[in-house]
Amino acid sequence: MKKELRFSHILAQLEKEKTVAFTHLSLELNVSEDTIRRDIDELAKLGLLAKIRGGAMPRSAHPLTFKDRIGYLNEDKERMALKAVRLLRNGMTVFMDSGTSVYTLVSLLPADLELRVITNNTALIPLLALYANIETHLLGGKYDKEREILTGLAAVKTAEQFRADLFFMGVCSIDLQAGITATNQPEAELKQTMTAASIQVVALSDASKLGTQDPFAVCRLSEVSHIITERDPTDPLFEAYQKAGVHFL
Repeated sequence: MKKELRFSHILAQLEKEKTVAFTHLSLELNVSEDTIRRDIDELAKLGLLAKIRGGAMPRSAHPLTFKDRIGYLNEDKERMALKAVRLLRNGMTVFMDSGTSVYTLVSLLPADLELRVITNNTALIPLLALYANIETHLLGGKYDKEREILTGLAAVKTAEQFRADLFFMGVCSIDLQAGITATNQPEAELKQTMTAASIQVVALSDASKLGTQDPFAVCRLSEVSHIITERDPTDPLFEAYQKAGVHFL
């Protein structure tokens, strides 16, 4: 069983049982207790649980309660978020835009992570405000009630003032020839600006969006550092993309 699947199982069991034991998890997942210990160690470093003798329990020190965080997740988005969190380091400046995958990522950030986050996603603000060491910048612009985002010239001009280490991009469509495309022109223009202002661009997309296109161009796949999906990066679905130099996590 892949690591992200084990992580999902451990977190789900914690929600049900409030504590989990190495021995029990080892039997359930058919892996060694050493593997479970390493998984628990990594989840503890991410701030998602607390280690106890022989197992783990929810970490009450997280700004979002364990119950709250589990409520934001579905299995696929959780796997994607757990992959994305590993790319973050203290002191980074990060663009985050729209999408439920980005929302799930924020709900899983380690409690003590130090970041500067620039976003047009108003739904993220209440979550980001709970983290003591995250400095949040909300871009201006026209408010889209349905998407809960800000777009337009004001948002683009403000985004141009920053240089980011990472851009976590929520994605509408990905195609080998067309690259990343969007359904909405103002949103596509802001994504273009964030892409140009970032050292690394990480696209968060469930695998079903591969091979699809929308009307407005965002960027070529050569401009994307990694694509994170819910699937294992060795999945045959990605073979043509990988041959073209696209990296999956």
